[in-house]
Amino acid sequence: MYTNFAPNPADAVPEEIRIQRRHLESGRRVLSTNHIVAIPAGRYQGVGGAVIEADLQVKFSRKRKHGSFTEMQDGVAIAALVRCAGNGCADQEHQVPATDAVPLSADADEASAAALAPLAAARKWAQQHAETCRALPYNGR
Repeated sequence: MYTNFAPNPADAVPEEIRIQRRHLESGRRVLSTNHIVAIPAGRYQGVGGAVIEADLQVKFSRKRKHGSFTEMQDGVAIAALVRCAGNGCADQEHQVPATDAVPLSADADEASAAALAPLAAARKWAQQHAETCRALPYNGR
């Protein structure tokens, strides 16, 4: 499926949280203890022609509850990652730290509000990098 614009994180993050909840409620095993879903958040072109992509990362985790050996708690944290695909770029990756994990049982729409801060920081860094990066795009050879 082709989309000519980045999905709105306000819609994509709650949907990913709901998908993960349905997966766990159906009795299926957890995909992994640290499952990460990347949502495209923006694409920029540098001065030299290189492409800079920003992704929002929804990180699902399963940890033991504090003070318990048997009870597990599912959580979700949101981070952002920006990558420059330029040949010779000096600063190819920028990671925006994850937010504090919230329980997966929390309201999905409220949990998605936590995505706005890392997303804004990632987009700001990507825009600044695009304005100054002189790296050339890879030519496929």
